[in-house]
Amino acid sequence: MPSPGGEPAGTAVPAPRDATGASAPHPPTEPGNGGGSAPGRLSLSVSAASTPGTGGRGRRVSCTVALAVAGALAAVTVGSAFVFDLLPGSPGGAGADQGPSGARPSPSASASSATVPAAYVGTWEGQASSRESITIPLGTFRVTLREARVGERVGTLRHTDIFGGVCDDVLTLKEVTARRIVTTSVGAPTNRDVCDPARHTVLLTPVGDDLVYESDSKDSGRPKARLSKIK
Repeated sequence: MPSPGGEPAGTAVPAPRDATGASAPHPPTEPGNGGGSAPGRLSLSVSAASTPGTGGRGRRVSCTVALAVAGALAAVTVGSAFVFDLLPGSPGGAGADQGPSGARPSPSASASSATVPAAYVGTWEGQASSRESITIPLGTFRVTLREARVGERVGTLRHTDIFGGVCDDVLTLKEVTARRIVTTSVGAPTNRDVCDPARHTVLLTPVGDDLVYESDSKDSGRPKARLSKIK
């Protein structure tokens, strides 16, 4: 079927020639007309040779061109990695911690250096009662405290029940806060069989001039006592 220009379909249109018979040069491609590369972009020109025996359809790319393309891709990848490494928040980038100068002391390190305030040191005594199920009198509690660091023995509790029986507990400092000290209490090895040997937590909280003792030992009735300083 004839083409719109009047030439039969499939007929090659010869390139224009000048007066000497040489092919006229193609006019330069203007930016923005779709035929050239956009400003600021990298364009790669690859020349390929027809593979004989395939009718010009098959293509092969020379080894030199393949290496050039691989090198360009490697350069782009390395450059991107370098830029991302400098971004804030990236490992090794701006704002990242650099060695010990950016480290913060752990809470455990600060807690281990805490000591018992001087206001707790001394001997305290008062009447205790049970907080488990029903409130019943448990006898006299005497707590003796000394200076200690977290993890060290801080004092003792002597419990004298209403029948005169005695049980001793050993207190180990567990935590020091702005409001109270926290201790771990365990029965002394010299106690009678009727004394509770289980480990439990004891809170000691200043209230006015007194010290409030609170234990979470369920087997002992979760005792509580308000103690006054006697020495």
